[in-house]
Amino acid sequence: MESKSIEWLYALEHNLTPQRLIENLLKTSNQSDAYNRLEDGVDMFRPYFVERLCVSQKQAKTVLVQVVVASDKIYDFLIETARYSKESETTEKLRYRYLKILSQLESLLEDCGKIESDIFYQIPLTSHSTANVRLALRQKINILQHRMMAADIDAELSSLLVKGLLILVAKKGISRAEVSYALTLLDVLKDTKSLETLLVEDLLFQLDFNTPTFFNYWVNNCNRLLDNEPNLYRQKEILIGMEDRFNGLIPKNKMKCMVDDASVSTQLKEFLKEKKRHINQRIKLRRAELQDIKLAESGGRILFNLSVAQFGLLIRLFIENGLLMKEDIRGTFAHFAAHFRTPKTTAMSAESLQKKSTDVEFSVARKMKGLLINMVNWINENYNTPRNNATEP
Repeated sequence: MESKSIEWLYALEHNLTPQRLIENLLKTSNQSDAYNRLEDGVDMFRPYFVERLCVSQKQAKTVLVQVVVASDKIYDFLIETARYSKESETTEKLRYRYLKILSQLESLLEDCGKIESDIFYQIPLTSHSTANVRLALRQKINILQHRMMAADIDAELSSLLVKGLLILVAKKGISRAEVSYALTLLDVLKDTKSLETLLVEDLLFQLDFNTPTFFNYWVNNCNRLLDNEPNLYRQKEILIGMEDRFNGLIPKNKMKCMVDDASVSTQLKEFLKEKKRHINQRIKLRRAELQDIKLAESGGRILFNLSVAQFGLLIRLFIENGLLMKEDIRGTFAHFAAHFRTPKTTAMSAESLQKKSTDVEFSVARKMKGLLINMVNWINENYNTPRNNATEP
């Protein structure tokens, strides 16, 4: 039963090549046997589809796709007949036969769709039905494009909408669900009396036009607003305002433009969440920086007029020459980091200061050597002779 329920499709592909069909038509004008075999195959397929559906939707979808494949193969045969003489009676019969079979297969798919609409909407359209559907959709898109130009809709928004729809319509193996989505979107925009940029943005969000270009459109708009506002708290207000706008837009249907991708709502809300997290981090760092500056200005840390690397090397000189004890080197550097600052660093890390005391660049060592020489020279200039009150040895 199973093999017969599907084998007639393979037989169609084999027996209906233009050459074989022409030979068959020339042999006999009575094609009732061929039509009866086709009808028998169609009658067997419906209960077989229901049987597969009871097992799993995946199996049911697979057998339904087989009908689409067979239909596409026969449609290729139909296109091939365009090379033949149009005035030939045999060619006309050939084309009529192909069109009749394609119509019967289309009816079979629709009957199965009445049994299980979800699978029916997921499978690709047949090549036979796609041409007319694409033509109708492109005409609607063209009308929309001219209307948006007349309404002075944002050029970027208008362009991404038209291109996104054209890509969807031209998609190989476009499904009925995708056609239904495109028609719904076009009809909603058509029924909107006055098109404006903000309104089109809202409608595309509500209709889940989740293309990468529409997501990037929102991201770029958001970044422009943030770039024009230096205040971090105002930036958070901008993001909260966008969130409020999105939360107030109720979805108009359950369909998405790109079925396998996340909804535009999910993508944008995740983007705004990440943006707010980064801003909060920057606010936290700014607060810490202000606290360090305030502490430094209030005298909490003593200014040492050296770079951090030079200061670390100076502490190391104290330790290596016995001026500071080696028992608790880590604690020593922690103390200096907590109570001293440099002109460019108000808060030093004890670990970084200790590391820089050993990882010394030549330029830092040369600078420190110069400072030490200057110190010795100053002592020589000021204390090179005994004081008047000093006694001779």
